[in-house]
Amino acid sequence: MVVLDTNVIIDFLDGKQSVVEEVSKYANFEFATTFVNQYELLKYRKRSHLEDALKNIVIYHSSEAAVIASSNAYKILKEKGKIISDNDLLVFGVCLANNETLLTQDGDFKNLQSDSIIIIK
Repeated sequence: MVVLDTNVIIDFLDGKQSVVEEVSKYANFEFATTFVNQYELLKYRKRSHLEDALKNIVIYHSSEAAVIASSNAYKILKEKGKIISDNDLLVFGVCLANNETLLTQDGDFKNLQSDSIIIIK
């Protein structure tokens, strides 16, 4: 499964060429997102349009393993002086806890130096 970050879902639905091409590379995979991304999407975008899209993908929720992974990532980044948002840390933790790959356009994730993150340029 591939976990889609908020920015990927928005730009895919808007038809952004680079995102559509990258997501298409994973056509044989099932898509997922996290409860954090669901919150961000429903908070900022037209709800009916996104609610339909969210019905077709798995939504991962938090767990003790996700919280531990998120807090560990925070500690590592803090030591390096490279803090990222709590939302991004939670998304990363959920992905790690579920052994999933995150597909994002957010360059802040590069600071996590993880093989389970793919950043669309």
